[in-house]
Amino acid sequence: MASITFFVGAFYLILYFSGRRQTVHLWFALMSIAVGMYDVFSTGLYDSTSVAQGFIWQQLQLQAVDFISVFLVGFVVVYTQRPRSRVLPVSAAWYALLLILSFVLSRELTFSPLYPEVKNVDIPGLLRVTYNEARIGLLYQIEIVSSLGLYAYMTVLLIRRYLATRVKGPLVVVCGMFAYFLGAINDTLVGLGVYSSVYVSEYAFMIPVLSMFFVLIRDLGSLYDAIERANATLEARVEERTVEIRRLNDDLRRLAELDPLTGIYNRRFFGEYLDIELRRARNLQEHRVAKLEGVNDMNFGLAMIDIDHFKRVNDTWGHPAGDKALVEVVRVIQSVIFSRDIFCRFGGEEFVILFTRTSRDGIVQAIEKIRKTVHDQVITVTDDGRTTKLTLSIGVVIFEEVPGVTTQQLLRVADNRLLSAKKAGRNVAVYE
Repeated sequence: MASITFFVGAFYLILYFSGRRQTVHLWFALMSIAVGMYDVFSTGLYDSTSVAQGFIWQQLQLQAVDFISVFLVGFVVVYTQRPRSRVLPVSAAWYALLLILSFVLSRELTFSPLYPEVKNVDIPGLLRVTYNEARIGLLYQIEIVSSLGLYAYMTVLLIRRYLATRVKGPLVVVCGMFAYFLGAINDTLVGLGVYSSVYVSEYAFMIPVLSMFFVLIRDLGSLYDAIERANATLEARVEERTVEIRRLNDDLRRLAELDPLTGIYNRRFFGEYLDIELRRARNLQEHRVAKLEGVNDMNFGLAMIDIDHFKRVNDTWGHPAGDKALVEVVRVIQSVIFSRDIFCRFGGEEFVILFTRTSRDGIVQAIEKIRKTVHDQVITVTDDGRTTKLTLSIGVVIFEEVPGVTTQQLLRVADNRLLSAKKAGRNVAVYE
């Protein structure tokens, strides 16, 4: 029995220090090791050949009960989720006091080999044993009664936990505690000389130890099962989202249609791409796939751009000059944006840019760089070298600020901000 309890204690002690760090495992490990020591001391008592030898083992037995009681309280307090309970510190202080008193009080109050008791137990056909011990004094009688009362209280806590949660684990531990409680009563009556028999605590201790071991192993198994199920679910969801993202990317490649004048994407392509980008951003934001890829892929910015007073170019030099000016403006803008950004001709002299995989600050910096570069550029509008200067009005929407809008609502917000930029005197970008 000592080997079993030592093994159980060592198993949970290793489990605790291996990284799980569950306090309930530590208390159970310490209690199991203390029970194993109690079993060793019981063996020494029954093998003693004199009262002096029996006295030594009996004293170690009773002192081991102090540690078992404290560790048992620690286990039950943690297992029943009562972190603010005062039972543990009070019981620890009480048993520490009893342990100290056992060394300083007189033998009459503890026990002494001067008061020998030779136990003869004869159960026909089952057991016949004779062992030596000393009569238990008042101090250890108080310890035994204290332990009985404490174990009864621990049983009440476990029953309350069961009634509150209807989880069977506490009920299994209660059954083990009750079995031990009967053994402890037997030992108390034997120790007080009510009748002659063997102490059974070393056997009875095995029942709550094994019941607690069963409950903790079952809880540990349930925990690992839950982790495996969660991992499987997460992997399935990530794979599902990855497949969806790949499918959306394939759709994008099929939708790639270019504006014949400027060579950039046209309005039809942009409308479908924006719808896909919205779904992609929401998927990534919801399932955090972006973290797995190590990129900031959950945000984008939409800029709606209009060339200020473009009609003057057509009216002054004709529509061919206007077309040449559009091509030149597109070339300038393409020189300052990233290749991953989606640049489209939305209609006439109006353009849209979708800034992807970037932060708000990155979007703002890109918009301002576009506006300033076009403002500073001299645009050639005729074959004979006539030039003009153009400016841009820009309305900007950033996805993370309006994550719940539809495609049409997003475009409407950008268009309203573009109108605000024009009313503000043009050559500006409006962000809100």
